[in-house]
Amino acid sequence: MNDLHHAVVVGINRYPAISDLQGARGDAGRFRDWLVDPAGGNVPESNVALVTATERDEREADVMSAVPTRESVNRALYRAHCAVRAAVERDGGAWADTRLYVFLAGHGIAPFGGDAALLMANAAIDLLGNHIAVRPYLSWYESASPFHEIVFFADCCRTRFGGVTAFGPPFTDTTEAPDKVEAFVGYASALGDPAYEQHEPDPDQSRGHFTSALLEGLRGAGGGTVTSEGQVTSDSLADYVRRHVLDRTTRELVPQEARFLRETSTPIVFAEGLQGVGSYPVTLRFPAGFRGRVELRGRGITAPCWLDIAGADHVEALVPGLYKAVPESLTAPDFTDGGFFEVVTGGGGVVQF
Repeated sequence: MNDLHHAVVVGINRYPAISDLQGARGDAGRFRDWLVDPAGGNVPESNVALVTATERDEREADVMSAVPTRESVNRALYRAHCAVRAAVERDGGAWADTRLYVFLAGHGIAPFGGDAALLMANAAIDLLGNHIAVRPYLSWYESASPFHEIVFFADCCRTRFGGVTAFGPPFTDTTEAPDKVEAFVGYASALGDPAYEQHEPDPDQSRGHFTSALLEGLRGAGGGTVTSEGQVTSDSLADYVRRHVLDRTTRELVPQEARFLRETSTPIVFAEGLQGVGSYPVTLRFPAGFRGRVELRGRGITAPCWLDIAGADHVEALVPGLYKAVPESLTAPDFTDGGFFEVVTGGGGVVQF
């Protein structure tokens, strides 16, 4: 158990004065599940603050009563760094093992003096200062250094708002930095660009493309992010997420390009002891009468892989991970889920396009 790791996880669907989202609150819950999973982040549940609204909060809120707010997030962060400072006071050597995760999902902007800011539930077009801005918060944590490692993930848009100032945290620096802080930051999109959700008929199943790729990578992605030492690191994770977010959104007007900032002397390790996995037979079931070539993209495929489809079913041996089937013909019928499918550990099954 990583007793000196803490996390603040924020997800906002309901914005009474802007527009609502579907997947952000669920994405926060899924990231929290990875954090507390012994095979994932292995963080004690008591060290993880999930900052979201309840369904009742969302139904009844107006812009003046909507939650969560900046104060909600700041309280959770303050409790986390107070707890870890107390641990370090008891054992000065403990600081080297401390880590803070901050996960933000919802609407976002890129304010003046910042590169990404999550808008809080009580934000409005004339209240855009109600936000959590990554850069000034990261700067405070690097200066005050209550934690040795800082990890920020922001699954939100980064559209520019030059008239909005990026606000930092209300905390004051009360200690002298004991050593250099290691920081790793992941943004869902490039500066100035939008981030997208994958909408589903059941809103509870909707999710952000960035968070989906992030969680796949953190869990090993069927070996796609696992190093030769059996680890998932900040380097291997960034490479996987960039490729898969772009692949998922290639048909959008502005394809989504995840960006990462690494201020580390060595890569941060997110998971260890992972092993490679075998392949499984997967039946790819195409629409009746479909004929033609289909390009298969995904895990372990580094060169173009073309399948010649002459019937409804095609069986392919695939390792676990995310894949996409792309017909060569522009007049081909649309595939279900845009051609995306996932192979999971333990079996193949049938994929219906």
